[in-house]
Amino acid sequence: MELTDTSEEARKLAKGGDGSRMAAAAAAAEEEEEAKDEKNNDENDGKMEGVEKDDDSVTSTDSDSSDVGVDPTKADEMLIKATAHKEEGNSQFKKGDMDKAARSYRRGCNSLKGLNKNNTGDEQVKGLLAALQTNLSMVCYKQNKFKMSASVASKALEVDKANVKALYRRALAYRKMGDLEKARCDLREAIKVDANNNACKKELVSVKKELEQSKQNQKKALSKAFSSKAGSSFLYNDKEEEEKRKAEEKQRKKEEEQEMAKKRKADWEDECVHRMAKNEPAISFEEWDKQRKEEEEEKKKAEEKLKKEQNKRREEERRKAREAKRAANKGSDSDDDELTESELAMMRGYKKTADGRTTSYFTKELSESEKAAIGCIKPKRLDEASDSTGSISRTVSASPTGSAWNQAGTWEEKDTTAWCISQLRKRLEATTVTSKLDADIVSIEDVTGHASVAIAGTKKRYIFDLHVKLKYEIKDPEQDKVVASGVIKLPDIDSSSHEELEVVFDSWTKSPGTNFKEQALDVRSSLAKGLREGVQLFVSDFNDRF
Repeated sequence: MELTDTSEEARKLAKGGDGSRMAAAAAAAEEEEEAKDEKNNDENDGKMEGVEKDDDSVTSTDSDSSDVGVDPTKADEMLIKATAHKEEGNSQFKKGDMDKAARSYRRGCNSLKGLNKNNTGDEQVKGLLAALQTNLSMVCYKQNKFKMSASVASKALEVDKANVKALYRRALAYRKMGDLEKARCDLREAIKVDANNNACKKELVSVKKELEQSKQNQKKALSKAFSSKAGSSFLYNDKEEEEKRKAEEKQRKKEEEQEMAKKRKADWEDECVHRMAKNEPAISFEEWDKQRKEEEEEKKKAEEKLKKEQNKRREEERRKAREAKRAANKGSDSDDDELTESELAMMRGYKKTADGRTTSYFTKELSESEKAAIGCIKPKRLDEASDSTGSISRTVSASPTGSAWNQAGTWEEKDTTAWCISQLRKRLEATTVTSKLDADIVSIEDVTGHASVAIAGTKKRYIFDLHVKLKYEIKDPEQDKVVASGVIKLPDIDSSSHEELEVVFDSWTKSPGTNFKEQALDVRSSLAKGLREGVQLFVSDFNDRF
C-alpha cells in the first residue's frame, strides 16, 4: 500500500495562491523552535533505534501535560509545519532513507500535538495526524521494528478507528510478530469498512492459510507425541504388539485353511479317479466333503470314547493296587505310615461330640458338673435382666445412657425398621389432593431400607434411610373417573436430608387427555407437596415414639 497523500486542505495551505506568505510563516516558526525540536527528536531517535517500544512523546495524539491551550493564531502555522514535515518524509521514503523519513513523520506528529488534545481536533487535523502516523507505521515496518509499527498504527486508530490503512499496517505488523489471530481480526475490520480493498482481501487469505497450516502443525505434533509409530511414544506399544500378533495369527489360520482346502481338493480328485477306475459314478466336491467331515467327526468321537475308557481302566487299576497294598500292610508288624480314621479326622480338625455333633477338634466338651457350675448361658434380650429367682422382668433405665447393661454410656442401637416402615406407609397412604381434579395414593408398591435409634452418651439419634415406590391416580370428581395415573418414587428418605425430600414422578401409566394435561401437572405438584408433609409427620411420630 502506498504512502498516505496530503489532504486537500493541507495542499491548499502549502501550495495555494498565497504560498509565499505561508512559506515565510513556516520558516519563521521553524527558526524559532528548530533547536528544541532537533534535540528532542534526536533523543527519540536514539530510543527507537535498537529498542522497539512505544514512546508517547513521539506519536501521542494529546498535547503536553499542561492545560494551556494553543493560540488560535498559531494553528495555521502548526498545520503548515506538519504538512511540510509530511512532504519531506514522503520524499525521503521514496529515496529509501527510512531513518530520515521516520524523523520527519515524527516531527510532523509533534507539530500537531496541541491541535488534537484528547482527540478533539477538527477533521483536517485528525486526517493529517492519522496520515503521518500510518506513514510512520509503514517506515517502522520497513525497518523490521514490528512492535513499534503496530503501536504507531494503534495511535492512528485512536484518532480514526475506521482508518483502513492503519488497520492494514497493524495487521502486517501482527503477522510478522506471529500473532495471526489479531492480524485476521484487523483485516476483517478493514474489509468491513472498505469491502473493495483488494490488498486487505489478499492479505486476509494469506493469514487464513497460515493459521490453518499452524493448526495442522499443532495437530501433527500432538499426533506424533501419542503415536508409537513416530518413535516418540511408548503409550500404545503393548496394544499395537497385541494387534500385530492377532493379525499374524489370523493370517496363519487363513493360510492353514487354504492348505487344507487344497489338500481336500486333491483328495477329492483322487477319489473321483478311483471311482472312474471302478466304473462308479462321480461325486460332487460338496457331497464328498460333507461325507468326509461326518467320518472325521465319528472318528473323533470314537477316539474320545476310547481315551475315556482307558483313563477309567487305569484309575481302577491304581485303586485296586492301593487296596491290595493296604490289606497287605494291615496284618504286618512292620512300621506303617498309613493313618487311621481317627488320626485323619484329627488332622482335618474336626471331631464328634458325645451328643453326635461335629465340631472343631479343639472344642472342649464340658462335663455335667462344669455345666451346672456355669449355669444357663442362653442369650437374652439386651433390655431384659434376671432377678434372684431366675424369672425374667423388663427393666426400664432411668438413665439417658440406654439399657441396664450400658451404664457406661457408650454406644447402644435399637432396630426400629419394622415400626418405621409401618408408620411411614400410614402417613403416605393418607396423602390426598382435592381441587378441580383429585389425587390419591392407590398403593405403596415397595418400601425398603432400615431405621434405628442410637444412644451415645447423653445423646439420642434417630437414624433412618428408607426408599419408597407408590402408585397414584388422578380423578375427575364430576365424572367420577380416572383421568391419569402413574408411579412416584421417594428414593432417599433419610435422617440427614428429609427436609429436602426428592420426589420423582416416573412416566405416566395413563396419560391425561389434552383438556386435563395442565390441571394434572398442577395436581402432581400438590401431591408432591403432600408427600413431603407426610414424611415430616412420620419423622415427628418417630421422635415421639422412641
